[in-house]
Amino acid sequence: MNESTVTKMKQMKLYGMFNAFKTAIESGKTDHYTLDQFVSMIIDAEWDERYNRRIERSITNAKFHYKSNIESINFDVSRNLDR
Repeated sequence: MNESTVTKMKQMKLYGMFNAFKTAIESGKTDHYTLDQFVSMIIDAEWDERYNRRIERSITNAKFHYKSNIESINFDVSRNLDR
C-alpha cells in the first residue's frame, strides 16, 4: 500500500475514501476494477461517509428528548385511537 497516499488522505480528512481504498487494497479487489471504476468507487464511499456524518450531526444537533423507533409505538386498544 502506498503510505504517502494513505497519509495524505488522512490529512485531507477523506476518511470514506481512505477506508474504501484501504479495504480494496487489503482484499485484493483492485484487479477487478478499471481505473475509472476504482476512482468512482472510492469517491462514492467518500460521498456516502460525508452524507452519513451530516445526518448523524443533524440528529445530534436536534437534541431530541426521546430516541424512538417504529417498534416502540404502542398500538394497544387501551389507547382509544380512532384509526
